[in-house]
Amino acid sequence: MINVALIGRNFVVDEMLSAMKMFDEIKLYAQYSRNYETGRAFADKYGIEKVYTDLDEMARDNDIDAVYIASPNCCHEDQAVMMLESGKHVICEKPMNATYKGALRMIDAAEQNGVVFMEAMMNAHVPGTSKIKELLSEIGAVRRVNLSFCQYSSRYDKFKCGIVENAFDPTLHNGSFMDLGVYPVQLLLNLFGMPKSFNASALYLPESIDSQGSMICNYEGMQAILTWSKITQGQLASEIQGEDGSILIDKVSKPTVVTIVKRNGERTEYETLAGKPVMYYEVNDFLDQIKGEKMSRFNELSLMEAELMEKARKQMGINFVKTV
Repeated sequence: MINVALIGRNFVVDEMLSAMKMFDEIKLYAQYSRNYETGRAFADKYGIEKVYTDLDEMARDNDIDAVYIASPNCCHEDQAVMMLESGKHVICEKPMNATYKGALRMIDAAEQNGVVFMEAMMNAHVPGTSKIKELLSEIGAVRRVNLSFCQYSSRYDKFKCGIVENAFDPTLHNGSFMDLGVYPVQLLLNLFGMPKSFNASALYLPESIDSQGSMICNYEGMQAILTWSKITQGQLASEIQGEDGSILIDKVSKPTVVTIVKRNGERTEYETLAGKPVMYYEVNDFLDQIKGEKMSRFNELSLMEAELMEKARKQMGINFVKTV
């Protein structure tokens, strides 16, 4: 039995815990909250035994085997390193870190303490991404890639009324690039590796928040265009264009329906989740690593992601300090 502790409470945590409850070897064991009453209420919802209001105390609990971190982005590094150095496996919500140096520190802490670290990145684990890789050979030389994640945020309505919630708070290492842009970046790196060069730009809201942006990434013989937004709602599928056909991707964050369209119009659609919730697959990969299976490719991808995003943010002028 693997006793899992949680740091953070939001709708993503609800989805993750629903996936974790599908595995008999996982027990939801402890919850961290700065406020005991709210933590207890959340813990009771999932039958969680313990509630901690002190992270140091939770780290000292030797009955905790693994920790799921879904706190604000700015907290990920220190919380993960604390738990890893306490001998606990860690699965950390995306993006794992705002800097390459910080991401490397987290992965090094896992290696030095003989435990597993993994970024909870949906599109790195779902079978739809494997299907995309499989289909690449059927569309000929890839010439253009369009990966987009534009999702209107309900929190934007509040922002326009003067209410700044976490999603639009730069001091928490948030903004559209960190929240949504990470998905097209991660999928691009997974499929094609690091670009030879790139150009990135962003649109800002007051107080230095990036609300949307785009990147043109250059490869040998291929261009990739990445777009993301928290202030518009995109309607088009993402697409990989080859000389002999295209691959359409329904959701860049979690490819679930992948369609290949040959140049002659022949069309084949693949539904890839096999009836399982999307987060099932990352939990499964995390457990397999705890059991000893080597999956260093995921951390290699996460380090590439941190490196490219840090360079892109610098080019776009994104910082995590309010400029009131």
